[in-house]
Amino acid sequence: MNPTTAQSITITDIELRTASGSNPRFALPRQYYIKFSLGNTLRTTKKMKQNKNGILWNEEISFRGDDASVLVAKVYRTHRMPGQQDEAVASLTYTIGEIISKLKNKVFEEPLLMDPSKTAISSRPNFTLKFTFTSVPCQPLEADERQVADAVDTAKQAVEAMRPTPVVDHLSSAVDTVTQVVNSAQTFATTWDVLLKRIKLFDQIVTGIAEIHPYTSLAWSVISAAHKVLVNQNDRDDQITRLAGTMSDVLAFVHDADPLKADRAHVEPLKLLTQQVMECAYFIRDYAEHKSFVTRLAKYTLSDINSKITDYQRRLQELRDAFLRGVGLQTGITVVRMMNVIEHTVEDKDLDDMPYAKGARHDQDKGCLTGTRDEVLRELREILSNPAEDAPRVCLLTGFAGSGKSAVAHSMARWFEGQKRLVSSYCFARTDVARRNPTNLFSTVARDLCDHNAEYKSALWKVVGESRSLRTSEVPTEQLERLIIEPSKHIQAIGPLVVVIDALDECGDQASRQQLVLAISRLATETSFPFNLRFLITTRPESDILAKLPPGPRLVHKQMSNISEQMVDEDIEKFIRHSLDEWSSELDLSNQDWCRLLVHHSQHLFQWAATACKFIQGFGSIGLGRSARLGLLLKTRRTEAGYPLDELYKTVLLQLFKSAPEQDRFREVMGVLLALKEPLPLPCLSDLLHGHLKITMDILEDIPIDVPVDVRAMVSSLASLLDGACDDRKPVRPLHASFYDFLRDGKRSSAFHIPFLPQHSLTLGQASLVCMCRMLKFNICGLADSRILNDKVSGLSSCVDEAIPPHLSYSCLYWMDHLQHTICSSDLNSEITLFFKRFFPYWLEVISLLSLSSASPISSALQACIALQHWAQPKDSEICTLASEGSRFIQVFSPLLRQCTPHLYLMLQSGLDIQPIGQQMFIPCMDIVVL
Repeated sequence: MNPTTAQSITITDIELRTASGSNPRFALPRQYYIKFSLGNTLRTTKKMKQNKNGILWNEEISFRGDDASVLVAKVYRTHRMPGQQDEAVASLTYTIGEIISKLKNKVFEEPLLMDPSKTAISSRPNFTLKFTFTSVPCQPLEADERQVADAVDTAKQAVEAMRPTPVVDHLSSAVDTVTQVVNSAQTFATTWDVLLKRIKLFDQIVTGIAEIHPYTSLAWSVISAAHKVLVNQNDRDDQITRLAGTMSDVLAFVHDADPLKADRAHVEPLKLLTQQVMECAYFIRDYAEHKSFVTRLAKYTLSDINSKITDYQRRLQELRDAFLRGVGLQTGITVVRMMNVIEHTVEDKDLDDMPYAKGARHDQDKGCLTGTRDEVLRELREILSNPAEDAPRVCLLTGFAGSGKSAVAHSMARWFEGQKRLVSSYCFARTDVARRNPTNLFSTVARDLCDHNAEYKSALWKVVGESRSLRTSEVPTEQLERLIIEPSKHIQAIGPLVVVIDALDECGDQASRQQLVLAISRLATETSFPFNLRFLITTRPESDILAKLPPGPRLVHKQMSNISEQMVDEDIEKFIRHSLDEWSSELDLSNQDWCRLLVHHSQHLFQWAATACKFIQGFGSIGLGRSARLGLLLKTRRTEAGYPLDELYKTVLLQLFKSAPEQDRFREVMGVLLALKEPLPLPCLSDLLHGHLKITMDILEDIPIDVPVDVRAMVSSLASLLDGACDDRKPVRPLHASFYDFLRDGKRSSAFHIPFLPQHSLTLGQASLVCMCRMLKFNICGLADSRILNDKVSGLSSCVDEAIPPHLSYSCLYWMDHLQHTICSSDLNSEITLFFKRFFPYWLEVISLLSLSSASPISSALQACIALQHWAQPKDSEICTLASEGSRFIQVFSPLLRQCTPHLYLMLQSGLDIQPIGQQMFIPCMDIVVL
């Protein structure tokens, strides 16, 4: 059998026997039960008392998996005291393949390992587990629909576990409630039996799969008592049963819905309905995790529970009606994110000074093509949705450049966002290190968590509210401890909460990312997180990252290279045919050979296929038809070692830039583009660099002439290699990090090598100075009243976005970052002196406005002045004085700069009396009257 073949697995005749020579205390009549888990599916046996021969469960446990799936069996012993947590005393872990290899006449029998924390004796086995094991091949389920069935089945088991405590049993024994108990059990069992049958039929309709595992029978008892607290508890559990009944009712349509599945008008309502069923299952499961009624009562009031369940019921009915009518809905599903009840409205806390990576979230337009990467996406969803408290917290996905890691990450982020389960997504990029770097990852996640849940924001404020130094910390380990771990300790979450971190290897070199990787390693060991907070992290298999993030109980490592090459090539072929379908007649898609040859040339790399398709489609003007471009790619050499994408990049670039002058223009533009601290949209890039990029050419009789370079034309021709080249709204950056690596490595890129040159930094620094001198002005946003604080000005953020274009913002933030890498010269000194004397107040005005959502622009301005002072010493004392006075002013007035921009000019005027050395900087303010 193929190791990846899906199997229907059944475990019966479960027997737990006490091994000879075990500790006598295990012979006492205690209750035991076993939790079996496979992937994100959890099965629990009934609680049984031990006798001298052990324990026998006449139950049937069912799973779906393959030979590589890991089965974990944990033996639990109930606690003698009511309300106390049960003890995990022994366990067993094997892959399905290993279990099959140990079978004797379909019977598996192995000793269990004792939990050393629960006994003082050695770790030798004290229990033996024995069961009958059968498995048969079956057809795999689609990911979304499989999660519906699994989530409902898990919720069913959780509800079964919501039994009254011994205290309830004792009180209830004084009341004659036998008839009520029987009737309640029958009602509950009927509700769940009907629900599970309809879920089964629902799966068949959606997926077309005929074989679905039968659902186990449900045992339910609700015991009431005269005491008001017990009645309230019983009412709440009845509400859970009624929610299950509503879930069953809304799925009643499935008996007549089969003809509807081909109607595209029903797809979106059906998707939302599926998601809502999952959410209800999450709620039931996690509510039931609070096993004692005392714990549950402490977390909720009756009205809180009723309100949440009523919202669920109403939404389920709305979605069912929408599906049957084939109409779309403007709103999504109803989600209860946190279990704790917020008694008071959380006040508006100002956390804007915490570092935040603007623009680092996932891209909705990126991700895997539907129908590709299904297996890896399904597996990751199962890992991240695993409800077990001891399930892995971190999933590390590694793969070489071009293998498709980022597409998977974007797909996962998009999927969990659709479920309202995405807490935060953060995508590192080598071309945007100024905004996306190790110093703001966890602070960004923390601020996203605040947006996700008001209770977390309140908890975070209690930790950092009185400490600006903590809020502005840029140390990853401190951020994780104080911004994530401490506020999360007392939060109970419902359902999975997912954080996606893409391209960890692009956050910097080994030295700069050392602290971040060390902090991430804590995610796999920290026990005080909400148990269902999960992290998906993608990275290239860099040695320093793998060394600090080894696989373990809380960290699972998945590798793209473990996906079969045949499966990858099949997905690549689907992608190529989909991408080129529009030009099928021109390319003669009926001929299969060319597509198979492209797949062969890709060497199992999705990025090769994506770049090739863009090149064939005509992204970039090279004067060749699509068939000719296809033929050109099919002639490229297939690299057997090293960097498979390099030959593709060389082929495209040589077609675009054949002559030496054309290659000079390419290097000039790309050198500046790669030197940017953060990428800019093409119109802004063109405006910023206008007149600053030139190449020398011999036009007439070997007379060298400087010829301007058309930035827009150059970038537009690179549309198959650069993102944003054809979309003026998107920043221009390499489509893939491998193209950046290719250009920076002279041995690989040859004539197209882009080295790190001071000239590129000088060009950007001078262009930034010119841009600021041209565009800065007094009251750039046209504020009408200087007495109003920034946070009270209506629509100020939108006004800032309109008045301060990206290239002016970039110039104000990074002009000195570029100039500090150049040589101090008299011409450059004159430009800087002019800027400080004429535009310093207007520069700070823009810095103040850019600080509305983050304090980092003010910090950047301060660092610019400090860097300028060091850069100019000892050649230009005047610049040193101006820079010194500028940094002193920013240090003194930085808190006020964020609060009220117009007051900047009052501060500058008052500065004339206390800082006479630098009065030349404040001359523009002397005639300004602030109203």
